[in-house]
Amino acid sequence: MAVSGTRIALVRDAFHLDVDEFLADSTGTALVGRNGAGKTTLLLALQGLIEHNGVVQRPSRCAGVFAAPAVLRGSVLWNIEIVVRSAFPASDDDARRRARAAAESVGLAALADRDARRLSSGERQRLALARALALEPQALFLDEAFANIDADGRVELRRLVRDFIERSGCTLVVATQTLADVSALCQRVVLLENGRVELDAPLSPATLDARPYLAALAAEATSP
Repeated sequence: MAVSGTRIALVRDAFHLDVDEFLADSTGTALVGRNGAGKTTLLLALQGLIEHNGVVQRPSRCAGVFAAPAVLRGSVLWNIEIVVRSAFPASDDDARRRARAAAESVGLAALADRDARRLSSGERQRLALARALALEPQALFLDEAFANIDADGRVELRRLVRDFIERSGCTLVVATQTLADVSALCQRVVLLENGRVELDAPLSPATLDARPYLAALAAEATSP
């Protein structure tokens, strides 16, 4: 099921978000723009995590991963298992099996019994992604979800997300300032400026050359 929104508008201090229409599906939509452009605010509005004046339609089962995810007291495995239990009527053994499989998929199998609060920032992001995918979401929202992960890990986890999307048909929305995230996961680009959509177009060389900010993203990706 796609994620769609109309007249998504809100005011926070001096910031105004005003998006007339938004649509995302399993082909992947990237929200890009300068700091303060409204990427995270729009992402939160689409998830229903902040109040706004518009209408958003989204699937019943959604999951999000943020740059600085919260973790619960307890082991890595427990942090995943408790999410599985909240979403599925699973037995203890089945919930634990799902949790272990999710931990292994993001490279945390060896840390399954570690206190989640002792993880590094990159490991916390891996844990957050494991929790999100363990939910088998119909819509997945990523906000700089790979920011603190090493280069090899980013390639690995982008592939994991892409494989999940292709297998499940899950809708994907990605807020990022990294072209590699866009090109690996998304076929559409939404450029935000000052809380408004400046450009909404399929990802292509012409799109990346259409606005200075997008051209700068492309240039940074190819610079030595």
